[in-house]
Parts: sequence; C-alpha cells; structure tokens
Amino acid sequence: MQEAQIIFNLPEFMQQWVLRERPEHQVEERHFELVQAPLPVPGDGQIVVQVLYLGLAPVMLRYMRNETSFERPLALGDVMHGRGVGRVVQSNHPDYQIGDVIQAKMGWREYALIDGNDPYFLVYKMNHTDLPLSHGISSLAMSGFTALIGMRDIGKVKSGDRVLVSGAAGGVGSQCAFIAKALGAGKVIGLAGGPQKCNYLISKMGYDIALDYKQEGMLEELDRQFPDGIDVFFDNVGGKLLDDVLARIRRKARVVICGRISEYLLDPAQYHAYRNIYRVGLQDAKMEAFFVYDYTAHFREYETTLAQWIREGRLQPTEHILRGIEKMPRALMNLYEGVNVGVMMVQVAN
Repeated sequence: MQEAQIIFNLPEFMQQWVLRERPEHQVEERHFELVQAPLPVPGDGQIVVQVLYLGLAPVMLRYMRNETSFERPLALGDVMHGRGVGRVVQSNHPDYQIGDVIQAKMGWREYALIDGNDPYFLVYKMNHTDLPLSHGISSLAMSGFTALIGMRDIGKVKSGDRVLVSGAAGGVGSQCAFIAKALGAGKVIGLAGGPQKCNYLISKMGYDIALDYKQEGMLEELDRQFPDGIDVFFDNVGGKLLDDVLARIRRKARVVICGRISEYLLDPAQYHAYRNIYRVGLQDAKMEAFFVYDYTAHFREYETTLAQWIREGRLQPTEHILRGIEKMPRALMNLYEGVNVGVMMVQVAN
C-alpha cells in the first residue's frame, strides 16, 4: 500500500461532481456542484482507481431523474453516475494489480473507490492498451459494443445490404458505417444535422453518402438513394424520423432500435404517434430494441474484434474530447444540443 503512494504520489483530496438539482427538461450546469472530498481508502476486496477518461451518454438525464431500473438511484448530493477508464493505484483485490487499466462505473470524480466483487461496477481490464486508452470510452467500450451488437447481432448485416443510420454523427452512429462495411454492407448512408456534421460523416466516419435531415427534400432524397427500399435501419433518433423510414423499408428489412434522442427532452404526451408501424408486418420485417448490458458475457469478444479492425484501419474511432473534470456538465449539455461529433468524453487526467 505504501509503494502505491510513492509511485503515484496520491493527493489527500480530490474533486467530484454531485447532483445539486433534478432537471425538469434540459440539463443545465446549475444542476451540478463540483465539490472536494477526501481520497477514498480501499477496504477488503476494493480498489482505488485514478480516473483517466469519463464518457457522456444521453441516458444520463434519466439517471438524474431516477427514471431507470438498471442504475442505482441518485439522491441529491450523490456523485453523478458515469462510466470511465482508469488506472488502479491501490488494490486490496487479488484480481486487480497496481497499474492495471480498467473500464468500470466510476462516477464523475478524479478517483473512484470500486468493489471488485460487486457486479454493479461492471469492471473489466482493458487488454488492448497498445491502442489509445480513450478508446476504452469509444470503440472498445459501450459505444463500439453497441454499434457492433446492433449491426451484426440484431441487424444481421450481410453482403450487399443497403444500410441507413440516424444520429450518424453521434457516439454510436460514428462507428456504424465502419462496422457495417466490415460485415460486407454495400451502400451505407448516414443522417445528421447540418453541413459540417454531414461532411464529417463522409470524411471521418466511413459513410458513402450523408443526408442533412434538417434540409427540405430529405425524404425525396431517401427515395432516390434507396429506390428498392432499405435493408437495415440503425435508429438512434426515434420519433417522426423513424416513422418516415418505416414507410421505406423493403421486404425482410431489419430495424434496429438503439435510441430516440429526438424525444428524450419531451413529455410523454408529446411523443410521436406512429402511422407506419404496420409496414413491419406488411414487409415481413423485424424491428428489435436491445440493451447493451444484457450482452456483458460477450464484451471480451467485442473488444478483441473491434481492436483488430482498428489495427487494420477498418474502424477509425471519432472522439470528441474535452479536458478537465470541470468540463463534465458542459460535455453532457453538448450531447443534447447536438454539438458533439463522435463519442463525447472528458479527459480527467493524463
């Protein structure tokens, strides 16, 4: 234990973000408070991790409102939930050695106390540390795993498939084209908002064509690009856009429901009423949602597959990185404002 203090020169105190108020609609910086706390001390079976990167996800608004069943409730004053990449600096657990790089639920803080025996934390070591450790938030973590599950295991992408992705410039969407093409897809088209993001889809994210959903005539352009219909639709947006695409699926299509960010800030009474859902049955298609944490038994295989594609140049992670733990609220707000391009994260430490 003393050796770890010398190697890492651990501080006596750390910074962490706590929940100050619950948002009713949009997230604002006033909902959080940055406070100082003593460095945690590990008990039996516990480790202390220096947080290197923290990821941001749209679901965090629901954490703040206690609207999920898969995350622990947040009381006012609790540290904000969040998954990150970190390095073990103290360990009282035989499976984790000082210096190991891990992914886990760490919370918005500079050092995390993690119980290595509690499955809640979803801890596993990063095997591919020759690659940038930031990939432990993007392609070699939940965003990459989600894209792979959706395209390969749910969407069943095969050679020649015509694929459409909504929210294509976001954390998951930024990886979908690379993965679809690695699986043999033909044309892959992405939907994003604004010319800058559309340019990124083609120049950085592997898409063949980018369509701006904010532009008039977008649906007519979809009809031109998919004259015979859409084989696979990977949806991160939901709402009216999903309804419009359902009108254009072809026989045996696969519709992958990953998210619905267009409705996250709406009251349920404002949710879109679908008119084209009947097309799923009419076209003998499949529409399926999924939850990435139901696939934890396969995470190691996902990590290895995606790491190999990165080394081969078939997958090129796009990461939007802010630096400094003080940027956490702004980074989350960026997600809902559509500012981010790629996987949104904050680098907490070198």
